[in-house]
Amino acid sequence: MDKSVLLQYFDSLSNKEIRDLGHFVRSPYFNRREKVVKLFDYLVEYRHLPEGAISKEKAWKFIFGQQAYDDREMRYTMSFLLKVIRQFLIQNELEKDTAQAQVVLCRALQRHKLGKLLEKELRHSIEEQQKQALRHSLYHLHNYQLEMVRVEHITQQTRTGDIPLQALFDELNFFYIAEMLRQSSIILTHQTVSKRDYNLRLQDSVIEHLEQHDYTQVPAIAIYYHSYKALSDSTVESHFVQLKALIEEHWSSFPAKESRDFYLLAINYCIQKLNQGERSYIREAFELYKSGLENGLFLENGILSSFTYTNVSRLGLALEEWEWVQEFLKRYHPTLKANDRDNIYRYNMAFFYFQQSEYDHAMEYLIQLDHLNDVFQNLDARRMMLRIYYEQGAVSPLLSLLDSFKVYISRHKDIGYHKTNYLNLIRFVRQMLNSNLSSGKVREALISKVEQTSSVAEKTWLISQLKKRSTG
Repeated sequence: MDKSVLLQYFDSLSNKEIRDLGHFVRSPYFNRREKVVKLFDYLVEYRHLPEGAISKEKAWKFIFGQQAYDDREMRYTMSFLLKVIRQFLIQNELEKDTAQAQVVLCRALQRHKLGKLLEKELRHSIEEQQKQALRHSLYHLHNYQLEMVRVEHITQQTRTGDIPLQALFDELNFFYIAEMLRQSSIILTHQTVSKRDYNLRLQDSVIEHLEQHDYTQVPAIAIYYHSYKALSDSTVESHFVQLKALIEEHWSSFPAKESRDFYLLAINYCIQKLNQGERSYIREAFELYKSGLENGLFLENGILSSFTYTNVSRLGLALEEWEWVQEFLKRYHPTLKANDRDNIYRYNMAFFYFQQSEYDHAMEYLIQLDHLNDVFQNLDARRMMLRIYYEQGAVSPLLSLLDSFKVYISRHKDIGYHKTNYLNLIRFVRQMLNSNLSSGKVREALISKVEQTSSVAEKTWLISQLKKRSTG
């Protein structure tokens, strides 16, 4: 039973959802099978047991007692409970999405031909829509759905009266354009990583339309228009400037997840510019992260991703914002995922001290690392240790590290060009240890080799070390 769809659904539920599901499964409207209730009770009682402890046979005994096991009956019971859980999740989502629930209610009133009640409910729903703060694309979709019900109702009453088709078309237009721009912006970001081409068939027509008409009154369209334009042509910086201003003005008018996406789209533009060598965008990206953090947008259910945690600290350190970064690392340490929290904190604190050449403090954190889940962070931690051991003249631990570093690289086949870069770094450090660097000719020969090697990690550092008159 461990890998059944039923348990996958059940194990995903929070404690509160389990309690609510208990009431739901006992409601005669949703379930009239006592065996389904007993199966639910069994799963609740034994849900914390280790993998493999829950089985269909044990569940059968809990439900049916000494009755002979019937796999077909057991599968039916599991299927019925799964159906109830699905209904429960649908109901939960509808309760959260009050706007969509109102659309469903209006549809029901229309189907029951309750014209007067429908008109009253439509007026109420449209008024509530106008009052709400959110102005994301779904706001326009819900408006469109309500206008559709209204148009259908009026059409059923009269063929010659005033039918509000313009409002219907406007809301559909707003939703379609906003979503088209949103998905196109996401695709542009994805393309830079995946190198995959997408056919955005109608995108040019949408952009042409927007450049001929004013949609500044629709925040969702305005934001995604400038994000798309900025990401599609990073040379025109005015779109990035407009995007930042719109985010600052409208971020609170969107769900937190979507507002976070705005910030990430703007940050991805900064990354494009950084890749083009424009160092001023380190500050731009850093300030965007700071703003998003201050607005509480980078925390999901109270958790900050280790990726964001590391990115923010790296940007801050590149700007030598030492005090701010140290405070940030300590403040957000408790918000990291519990299973890797301390390791990620130690790794970032090690880098914090490493960047300031405070190698003893950096090493204190590096030697405490257990095992970082991210292979590239593992490589980076070893890189820092290599440099520290070499610069401190700790030859014995350095030799041991070089051996383990090479083994680690050989075990990871999916690190791309990093494999060559780090293997060359290890090779050159070994040559430096085995060479008489007090000889100017030896040093010059090694410097020439490093310079002529296109793929080598820490090339600048290697050359700076070789230019010293001795290893001491």
